[in-house]
Amino acid sequence: MPLQPKSGIFKPADSPFVGLFEQSRAPSFEERKTVLELLVAKTAHLSHLNSQVPKRRTGKKHKVSSELRAELAYTRRWLEFHRALVSPWRQLPPEIMSEIFILTLKSRGTLDRHEAWIDDRAGTLLLCKICSTWRAIALRTPALWNTVSIRPFELLRPLEWVSTWLARSRSIPVHLQLLWDSQAHSDAINSVASVFVSHIHHTAELAIDGVFLFGHRLLIELDEAYPKLTFNPSVGSLNAPLLSTVLAHLPHGSVWDWIHAACRASPCLTHLTTSHSSLDSLTVANLTDLNWFREVPLSQIFRIFEDAPNLKHIDINVDGPGAPSSVQSRFNMKSISKLEITSYDHLHEFLGQAEFPSLVNLRICLVDLWPGPTFDSFLSHSSCALTILDFFDCIISPMETVASLKHDACETLESLSVEDCSGTRLNADALLEHLTYHGPERHLYNPTLRTIKLRDVGATDGLLAAIVESRCLSTTSSSGQPRPAPVRLSEVQFSFVDTDNHREDWKRLREIEERAKLKIGWPADRIRMHMLSSR
Repeated sequence: MPLQPKSGIFKPADSPFVGLFEQSRAPSFEERKTVLELLVAKTAHLSHLNSQVPKRRTGKKHKVSSELRAELAYTRRWLEFHRALVSPWRQLPPEIMSEIFILTLKSRGTLDRHEAWIDDRAGTLLLCKICSTWRAIALRTPALWNTVSIRPFELLRPLEWVSTWLARSRSIPVHLQLLWDSQAHSDAINSVASVFVSHIHHTAELAIDGVFLFGHRLLIELDEAYPKLTFNPSVGSLNAPLLSTVLAHLPHGSVWDWIHAACRASPCLTHLTTSHSSLDSLTVANLTDLNWFREVPLSQIFRIFEDAPNLKHIDINVDGPGAPSSVQSRFNMKSISKLEITSYDHLHEFLGQAEFPSLVNLRICLVDLWPGPTFDSFLSHSSCALTILDFFDCIISPMETVASLKHDACETLESLSVEDCSGTRLNADALLEHLTYHGPERHLYNPTLRTIKLRDVGATDGLLAAIVESRCLSTTSSSGQPRPAPVRLSEVQFSFVDTDNHREDWKRLREIEERAKLKIGWPADRIRMHMLSSR
């Protein structure tokens, strides 16, 4: 095949098959056969050209003529172009390519009140950069454009793209999140909100969080200069038939009207997280999940229970005062299975008036005075079987914790967490002794525990390792027969207030980790390095 008088630059227009790319279609059987035959010939020609390149000799330079270099470049580019024409992916229908594109993106995950979503815009845009055909398919795939999470730093940049992005989602359900902090401008916030409202008719999840400071949401009154959401469209025409999840946490002085109107316009709102002071303007009958970031009087809480009979998960901050507790006045909420409750002074009033027979997951936070007898009575009247029990930042002694764990409702516990509780910071020996398995000669409480989390505890060195060893490594009796033993631990997380005084714990836990398939959440990398160096 003679050298071609080309500049070395192959152009798609030089190919008689360029129409396949321009029309974004796969080659027919005859076209594919012809291209394959040409590829065989052109590949042989490339081999011939390569044979004409002088071989490199030690100490001598070899020269390749400009005409040969041009022909080599032209042939290689020709082969790349025509191989792409018969690439297997071009035989796939666009519908299959769309499904493959969707599967390549990172999962968005679920709406979480503690962190931003992943919307994987980078993945979508990368697909659009591969070639014109892939871009055309991506633009016709609404699921690639149905999720947007605007982070605080993005509000400092131009935002015209948001409207274009969501327009490509067409009419499929969209998931929208807007987060801002003190650096944002109200104009940018309102601009994004106006775009979100224009798509509320096909929005499935909406998160508007204006107190997003370094990833933490603060229940504080911010100063007047703090940026607010003031966008206030006409709410009479809002239609939100797909809206099932709303998270709204706005700084004081923001406008809530359109968010509340969207909630009221939704017949399927089931998940609500809000910091608004009242839910009176909302329809809550279909709610299954409620996270209310406000101190709420008992009267409002019980009214919500009455109006939302389908509630399963609830996170509330109980305030008082409440009516005196009595057996006759207890409110029985059979649907609730998960309860997270914060109450500095009024936990005993709430527990004295509520029963949750289906409760399995209980988290108690920020209690100033532990109502031991009332808590036990609450568990007894509820007749529930807990699988998860968390104490966070409570003023509760180790003995009070042990007394709670001995209740029949805790016999089914699979996960226990005690974090930042003042009593266990001083001396948690009684709690650690309770959790240690001592063999069949002593009654075993909480036999089904699989996960134990103890944060900021003070204890005698070696007791934590004793818990883990007794509940993780198998033991046998003197007769060689297996002794009754608790369910095997699968995860342990911990931290000590006196880190340097636990060398025995470090050493034994490291040995247990090597011997057993146990996930240990060490306090910090530096502490683990200290542990390893002390062996």
